[in-house]
Amino acid sequence: MKTLTVAQAKSKLGKLVDQVHAGTPIILVHNAKLVKVERYVPFDPAEDRPELEAMLLEGVRSHFTPYSEDEMQSLLDKLRRRQRKK
Repeated sequence: MKTLTVAQAKSKLGKLVDQVHAGTPIILVHNAKLVKVERYVPFDPAEDRPELEAMLLEGVRSHFTPYSEDEMQSLLDKLRRRQRKK
């Protein structure tokens, strides 16, 4: 892994991109801030089915899962009780 300042990288950007694409990550330093530059591989749903399935399951199992009928009824009952108290 290479470490360069942004000033050093400016004149070599094309070569650095080729190196990163070949698998060598690079650390850029700018005013004591570090940034890691690494190859990005676009997601292809046709080839990455296990990853897509895992992402979809994570979404389904998250706290955004729809309420069950019992949960909805419980919420409705609570709202009605609050309205009666007012």
